[in-house]
Amino acid sequence: MRDTKPTAPAGALPMTPVTTFQGPWPSPVGDGGPADMVALGARLAYAYDRDDVGITAYGLDSGEPVWHTAVPDGVTVARTPRLVGDKVIGAFDTTEEGSGTYADRRGITVVALDARTGRSVWSREIPGGKDRPAEAAPHVVGADSRHVLVASYEEGYAEAPPLSALLDSQTGQVIWSDADFKGVDLEGSVAVGMRGDGDFVGKATSDGDQLWKRDLRLGEAMTSDPGPGLTRADGTQAGGTLLIDPVTGATRLNSGDTSLSSCHYDGWNTTVCAGADGSGEATVWAVDVRTARVLWRLPDEAAGRTAPDITSAWHGVVYARADQAMTLDARTGSDLRTDLGAVSPSLVNDGYGLVYDPLARAIDVYRATGTAASD
Repeated sequence: MRDTKPTAPAGALPMTPVTTFQGPWPSPVGDGGPADMVALGARLAYAYDRDDVGITAYGLDSGEPVWHTAVPDGVTVARTPRLVGDKVIGAFDTTEEGSGTYADRRGITVVALDARTGRSVWSREIPGGKDRPAEAAPHVVGADSRHVLVASYEEGYAEAPPLSALLDSQTGQVIWSDADFKGVDLEGSVAVGMRGDGDFVGKATSDGDQLWKRDLRLGEAMTSDPGPGLTRADGTQAGGTLLIDPVTGATRLNSGDTSLSSCHYDGWNTTVCAGADGSGEATVWAVDVRTARVLWRLPDEAAGRTAPDITSAWHGVVYARADQAMTLDARTGSDLRTDLGAVSPSLVNDGYGLVYDPLARAIDVYRATGTAASD
């Protein structure tokens, strides 16, 4: 992470995408965008395949599949695989067909594939997966160079307890599993999640020991990873949103009567969160992920500024829509470009911007034409 002031915001995306690709990936949740379907690499995008169950890599310049690797006995997938260094990691609901008096055997399989070729690096079955309900499709909560956190649970109210497991990302070895832990965030030495009774807990990645526990009284909790060093916690009974320190469980930011429903981490030092205040008016907050300090807020009545619709953030630049696509400085909130046309990307890296077309169930790929933000 680093402090940076963008000297040149990313330019307008071309009017026409360089390519479009479609695949039988899982449907996004709600109004989700490409980040709910694909993991974005420098030249490839990686997505689950629900038909020939496995992972497919698509070329960002061609839109064509570069490789596909099927998972034996794979049945169900959810959300997106994760790209970590030179590996793509995915979690799969599997069923090994029984015979005679032996019933089908259900399980969870986690695989790591070479990101360039799709060749298998390792494959591991998670203990306890056979007892889960069919609706509890496993997914990769988070992954880094040391660990992979996988969770399996039903969305909303569920009678069956959640199941989570932590694996070594280099070897696939299962470090620990927990049959009453709904993993929601992986942060270095700590995995954050919820117990079946609703309590928030932090577990050591080294051995699974519980490091802290809090009853946040959120009702049906809604959680996510807003960026390194923070865990977002909100819920049906919460007055606002909490940003929690995953190492200690302490509250680092309480948004009061404002609910911040989605956050976009820019890959450097800032996360930009959108939601609504107590009156229901749209609002945007930018937060420093190291200090949890609020950098700026919109709307700003004194300055006559409204809150735009945030679509993504990357390396000091916030991508948004107001009357048309625009960019803002992630650290100051000032407008950078307001003449970017109709397209605002929902997933960005240094070379490409991705936009999801929900009607076509396709992802349009645009090549960046301007200069990215830099020191």
